[in-house]
Amino acid sequence: MSEAVENKTTQVQEKDEDEISLLDLVAIIWKHKKLIIGVTAAAMVVVLIYAIVSIKLPPEKSYLPNVYTSKATLLVQSGSSSGLSSALAASGLSSVAGLAGISAGGNTNGQLAQTLATSNSVLDTLIQKYQLAARYKVKGPSMTSDTRAAVKQHLAAKYDEKTGLFTISYEDRDPVLAKQAVDVVVDELVKRFSTLGGDKAIQQRDLLEKKLAEVESNINDMQSKVKAFQNKYGTVQVEALATEQIAILARLRSELILKEMDISNYEKVSKINDPVMIQLKNERDDLVAKIKEIESGKGTGTKMMPSQKEMPDLAFEYAKLERDLAVQTEVYKTLTQQYELVKLTASGQEPAFQILEMAEVPDKKSGPSRAMTCVVVTFAAFLIAVLAAFAIESIQKMRNNPETVARFKALSTPAAKAPRGK
Repeated sequence: MSEAVENKTTQVQEKDEDEISLLDLVAIIWKHKKLIIGVTAAAMVVVLIYAIVSIKLPPEKSYLPNVYTSKATLLVQSGSSSGLSSALAASGLSSVAGLAGISAGGNTNGQLAQTLATSNSVLDTLIQKYQLAARYKVKGPSMTSDTRAAVKQHLAAKYDEKTGLFTISYEDRDPVLAKQAVDVVVDELVKRFSTLGGDKAIQQRDLLEKKLAEVESNINDMQSKVKAFQNKYGTVQVEALATEQIAILARLRSELILKEMDISNYEKVSKINDPVMIQLKNERDDLVAKIKEIESGKGTGTKMMPSQKEMPDLAFEYAKLERDLAVQTEVYKTLTQQYELVKLTASGQEPAFQILEMAEVPDKKSGPSRAMTCVVVTFAAFLIAVLAAFAIESIQKMRNNPETVARFKALSTPAAKAPRGK
């Protein structure tokens, strides 16, 4: 019984000796305070110099350059569509969507936009436009794949299903390039979305608006030509112009015949060229000149009187103008009807996404946080120094403990070889 009590007492004493109190820990830290302070201060100075040098170096040569992030925010309609699912399948993106964890059967506009924003076609457009392979120093036989991977590290596309917001961001040491890259992605997204059939009614409405404006311009041009023709010849119909010309010629020829009769009768009375005879002859000559002007198509006053030979050509020209004007007018009526129908359809279809905030050139860096780097490195150096102090203290205690030294010597001494039996 007494032996059991003694063993228990010995175990309690050994347990108490093995336990280290908080005061002992503080004592160890205080004992090795120079080591801890020195290591921490040295690490702080080194990381501070590291951060300062990275700022002073040019961005293209700095090992820790400032990076800038530009982003655009879009509002994506969250309704899923079987048309979009079939569009994914037809475009060959269904497998890509499956790898990204997107179901092709219930794809939403936001998920489709997220897939398209980081697709190879968009990445290749960025790479070719801004020579990103050379910029990111990608070489080798797998340069295309490696460059795409490098661009993906800078490009981010995130869709929030709760709010319907879709964010596209790009990070680069050049703020202008970051903004331009986001604009390219947004433009490519608009093109691809329209191609895949996201906004067919709206797109058709816009096309009809442009076509209506074009046809309306053609109608105005035709009307201007008809008006100029009418102002030139003073009539609306060529037939009316011919009738008017015939009536004028008939009247002038009648007056000329009467004038010739007056001259002939007056010659019977008077044999000399007295003033009356001279006036009659002058009036006759004026009538002859007017008849020649009308027959030759010379101008009469402010309006043009065509000749009789020009009448068929004028009739054909005017008929062509009227025909073109009638065709353009009929086309305009048909397009207007289609436009009204499409406009009703488009009014019930909201666009697949709307740009809420365009990308801007960032004027403030998004990283790296050199202050945080200095804090982390300094704190890590402090912890390492504390652990080193504990390790040193533990080694010293083991050296001062004869039993421990004896154990190490026994372990390090090779065992005596047993003699071989005969």
